Amino acid sequence: MRNLKLSVSATLLLTIISASAADVENRAYFSTNPDNSVGKRATIKLDDNFSDWTEDMVIATNGANNVATAYKGSHENNVLDIYAMFAAWDDNNLYIAWQMCNTGDVWAREGDGPLTDYGKIGDVPLVLALSVDPSKQGMSGLLENGNAIWNDSPGHGVTFDYAVTHVDHLLFMSAKPGQGTPAMFTPVNSKGETNYGTGCRNFSSLGITYNRLDGFNLSELWRCRSTAEWYTPTEIKSDPSVVNDIYDIEKYDNLLAGPIAGLKNHDTSYDTFFEIQIPLKALGINREWLEANGIGARICATRGESALDCCPFDPSMMDNALGEYGKDNSTTHEKDDIDIITYAMADIAKIRDLSNIEPLPTPDDPTPDDPTPDNPVVEGEYNVYYEGSVKTHTYIWDDGNNNFQYAGAWPGTPLTDVNINGRHLKKFSFTPDTKPVNLMIIFNNGSDNSKTPDLKYVNNGIYNDNGFTGETLTLNTEVDVIEADNCEPVKYFDFTGTPLPSVPVHGMYIRVQGKKVEKLAR
Repeated sequence: MRNLKLSVSATLLLTIISASAADVENRAYFSTNPDNSVGKRATIKLDDNFSDWTEDMVIATNGANNVATAYKGSHENNVLDIYAMFAAWDDNNLYIAWQMCNTGDVWAREGDGPLTDYGKIGDVPLVLALSVDPSKQGMSGLLENGNAIWNDSPGHGVTFDYAVTHVDHLLFMSAKPGQGTPAMFTPVNSKGETNYGTGCRNFSSLGITYNRLDGFNLSELWRCRSTAEWYTPTEIKSDPSVVNDIYDIEKYDNLLAGPIAGLKNHDTSYDTFFEIQIPLKALGINREWLEANGIGARICATRGESALDCCPFDPSMMDNALGEYGKDNSTTHEKDDIDIITYAMADIAKIRDLSNIEPLPTPDDPTPDDPTPDNPVVEGEYNVYYEGSVKTHTYIWDDGNNNFQYAGAWPGTPLTDVNINGRHLKKFSFTPDTKPVNLMIIFNNGSDNSKTPDLKYVNNGIYNDNGFTGETLTLNTEVDVIEADNCEPVKYFDFTGTPLPSVPVHGMYIRVQGKKVEKLAR
């Protein structure tokens, strides 16, 4: 386990620094690279279970019920509670997972705050921060206009003091896969800012996929038992120092060890497990470089305005826990403050020495393959098109290469709407890491209820419900993406125009993303 270090002095803020410069949180059940664990080499299948993920892949832990919402009243929904982070990698991909939990069921009644919306996480942003090359420009987490990413106004959001804890890739995604348009952001200027143009690439174009499962995938679940008591939403009964109980190991109980006096047994179906697959090529690295140098990672959970928890933990997640949320004084200011993260990230593949990082590997020169009439092979990006309104997802696999998946686990990845010379199509793009052997494809509606048969993949081909149409698009075809602002955050409103915090469970609502406005019902 890495030891706690002193923060870097102000005179070093503009220099490239070593890993020891940032504080490392290891109090109570917080840990960063416990016992120097950096994950391990393994291939992970993004499917309907998490059996591929083992406890020796854990690279950081947080404990449970130690988030700001636990200290602002029993009405709070405490689902944005990150418990642990895992890592693995193989020749082609980096795999990261994070365990989230909702332990409010041990005391709450059905319908109470922690169990609203079935006690599960809604359509709120999750942010995966990566540090790949500390010699390159770091990211602040801000756009060129001064706002935080996926945020509308300054003054709240997730930001990074990248001189202390370097970040150069920020992956934004919804906690409900299939909602919004997940994207990876990189810096566009010397101030570490980004934008929704050159600084943004959608997951689908990079081959990044992620998945969400119900359940808990660790043998122990340590929950902090402390809470704050309130006379009114603005007057606290408890000593404010109760917030510091999150750092006291004696204040925790293991909910999986047996009955806890005064508490109900925990139902792990309220817990949620996320896993993401990132092609190493999307980060500009290969396995050899990763194992020789390592990279840093942190996952953050937000309500859309600011972070409520992150792993490895950073004290900025609790510095305004007892303050008032601007839109509702009965809930915590942590929901809309500005968080500046300074504590160390968890290292993957190797405990990093940031003063001695090798240059990034030179990308391999792809060897052109002989095209076949029905499936021409191109260098770089592959594209496929669907014409119709029923199918929303595509699932692509290599039948001749261990069924390797190119659009994630079933049902695959949502298609992107495009307009080609006035013709409305749906598109999916990916970049194979190795030469495909026998690509196959299925179009579906996000489930088994409506899907095409197994179809042979034709690169740049146009498909409909009956299969390949016989048409292909040349690589220089001009394509206008209908959702031109699809890196923008998604917002929800009721029919009076009142903003909604997340997608409603039931009813009619309006969904806005950039310039695209939709009326929807659930």
